[in-house]
Amino acid sequence: MADEEKTTEEGTAEEGGGRERSALVRVVLDGLKAALPDLEPAVEIDDWVVVQVPAERWREVAQTLRDDERLNFNYLSNISAVDYQEKGFQVVYHLVSIPSNRKLTVKIDAPGGREAPEVPSVTDLWPTADWHEREAWDLMGVRFTGHPNLKRILMREDWVGHPLRKEYVDDRPPRERVRKEDWDAAVR
Repeated sequence: MADEEKTTEEGTAEEGGGRERSALVRVVLDGLKAALPDLEPAVEIDDWVVVQVPAERWREVAQTLRDDERLNFNYLSNISAVDYQEKGFQVVYHLVSIPSNRKLTVKIDAPGGREAPEVPSVTDLWPTADWHEREAWDLMGVRFTGHPNLKRILMREDWVGHPLRKEYVDDRPPRERVRKEDWDAAVR
């Protein structure tokens, strides 16, 4: 990878101008432009390409990202839900093309506000989405439409609420803090 060609938005690094882009990033940008020309990708400082996708287009875009030979994002490595309070929730997907080591971040603003955030499930496209979507549902309350088994995965079934939401309040009484020294003395 050390000798891979570096390019910029304006041309090769040797021609000057713009931030250097690796050949892998350029392939992702070109593939997105060809397959999904209406999306506007950006490149983060760590060379992850980032694209914002409307929730109503997520299924169509996800299918293209996985199946288009120019893109071939065959592995979903992570899903996160982000609570922006007034703005609502955003779901962030990290996709990887394992054969070519290309990376893409997809961000989706979940419609439905704070009461009912919802994004289409992609478990049928990437099986790894199964537990990731369940975790985002369990901890943040984002519903994934079409998920085959959307139920709690970390919290007890009778847990009320979603504990990673910013407005979540834990009404349990505070627990006594135990320091190592106190524990060691009690065990002796």
